[in-house]
Amino acid sequence: MKKPSIYLKTFSLMLSVGLVMSASAMAIAGFKPTSSSYNDQKHSETLFAGNKGLRFGNRKIRASRWRTAGFSRGSGMCYGEKVEVTPLVPETSEKNTVPVEVTVQPNPTFLVYVGETQAKEAEFALLNQDKEPIYYETVTLNKTSGIVMFTLPEPMTEEEELLKESEKYQWVFSLSCEEGGDASGNLTVEGWVERVSPATELAQKLANASEREKPAIFAEHGFWMDAAGTLAQLRQDDTDDPQVQENWQSALNFAGLDQLIEEPLVSHSGSTVEINADN
Repeated sequence: MKKPSIYLKTFSLMLSVGLVMSASAMAIAGFKPTSSSYNDQKHSETLFAGNKGLRFGNRKIRASRWRTAGFSRGSGMCYGEKVEVTPLVPETSEKNTVPVEVTVQPNPTFLVYVGETQAKEAEFALLNQDKEPIYYETVTLNKTSGIVMFTLPEPMTEEEELLKESEKYQWVFSLSCEEGGDASGNLTVEGWVERVSPATELAQKLANASEREKPAIFAEHGFWMDAAGTLAQLRQDDTDDPQVQENWQSALNFAGLDQLIEEPLVSHSGSTVEINADN
């Protein structure tokens, strides 16, 4: 099997990655509604925030990683044209580091905006703490700007889980900008993710919630990545739901990504290959 070009570039870069502990986790204060019973309909409506969109609690992040390659937000040249490639993660004031986003899901969704480009393919890869690729997905782009969504496969058993709790993983998105598989000119963005065990209160709420209610619950407890990923999937299933669109707007406003609110989710075809589930 042909090894994807992103690995040839990523492995040399990953050797220099180091873990640095930030002085304090970023905390963005938000309104946290009180409750007496989650099953109460009024409380459910409060969580969903009516016409005010999502209400985010303190964002959950972990100690940052040094940036080793690519860029957080910006643009670069691809096939002689300037192309914007932006991972959908909240802005940070830390320089040369990438905060580790926190998820409670074994198969979270990753989102990357890609502007109009002549590039035909892109690659998404997930690496473990030993800098080994454990999962990758190659996709065929349709030259239309929009947000590309990558969701890890849902594990059937604990052994199949790609994300182990309390371990940090790096994800890398690479836009293929050279013919013949040459990765030297690719546009690359990256991020970090750590899966944690949900608190009892959060687990109970999620167990009793519909998919449409989950984004508000994730937001209330500070899990921006899970809220945005779930909303993206809801947008894909029903693009005309005004409440989903309003909550999507709240999530991107919170992250400083206002310019991407109206961008569509880009359909793509591709192949998925799981490298190693025993990580």
